[in-house]
Amino acid sequence: MIKLEPNVWFDEVVKTYHLISPHIHHTQLVTCPDLNEELDGMYLFKPESLQITGSFKVRGALSAISRLSKKELKRGVIAYSSGNHAQGVAHAAKVFSTPATVVMPKDAPARKIANAQALGAEVIFYDRRTESREEMSVQIAKERDLVIINPYDALATIYGQGTAAYEVINDANNPKLDNAIICAGGGGLTAGSCISIKHINPECSVFTAEPEEWNDHQLSFEKNERVAMDTNRGGLCDGLLTPMPGEIPFAINTHFGVKGLAASDQAVCEAMRFAFNRLNLKLEPSGAVALACLLQNKEKFKGSRTLVMLSGGNVDQKTFSECLAKANP
Repeated sequence: MIKLEPNVWFDEVVKTYHLISPHIHHTQLVTCPDLNEELDGMYLFKPESLQITGSFKVRGALSAISRLSKKELKRGVIAYSSGNHAQGVAHAAKVFSTPATVVMPKDAPARKIANAQALGAEVIFYDRRTESREEMSVQIAKERDLVIINPYDALATIYGQGTAAYEVINDANNPKLDNAIICAGGGGLTAGSCISIKHINPECSVFTAEPEEWNDHQLSFEKNERVAMDTNRGGLCDGLLTPMPGEIPFAINTHFGVKGLAASDQAVCEAMRFAFNRLNLKLEPSGAVALACLLQNKEKFKGSRTLVMLSGGNVDQKTFSECLAKANP
């Protein structure tokens, strides 16, 4: 169990932001006047789909790799990922001139695989139904003497993810928030967001957003212990198919009183259509889950000032077109 040090964590997020800001895009908040009017509130969208690698994951990767020693950088790094963390690590490795290896599922979106390779990473595939990516990465790291860059279950990564919300509280004319809805796979983005948001808005309610069939955070918060999901199935939101909340993110999120929300695949498709038509943003399914949870729970968030993280936009055209076709007109 980690030592609970919210003020120390926040200081580390600020430090991290100044370290990594030259290597990322400062994504600007967007809003939808029609939705604000409909719900009589203010809904702030953070479009990390416009981030330099198409998702927020590059923030955590840069944070973790920036903290490595010269000897560790010389050895090289390895990461396991469904795609977005892989691209983030590949970019961060390039920035800090260290070799990168990424372990990705065979069924990862082709675009995410191609992007990781284009950034110079070596890609090693695994079967997410029969093999453990963590065990495989540990074995390869031992054989090659590589440093593992954890996608969410490490404070060094979480500090980087927290820089997205740190930008929000600095950019908003009024930093006060009633709610924040954050997509969750391992929980690192939610944990980092809590560190930043709760420092300024201790009364803000924070919610994880997940697919209904992969709602391990929601179930874990309800039972006050980490709950594992059945990994022998896939899902629309490939970036959120983590079988269990990370130990460190869960401790942080529980400390801050985070609650869980979940959205149907249909709602995710409709959120992707909403983002494309109303916000001019192209989101991947995983990146649209928080928006889906907002639209699926309008009454819950009516009349509030709510932040919604749009976490990624790395989606191939076929999947994107199919999702929009499934959405209600």
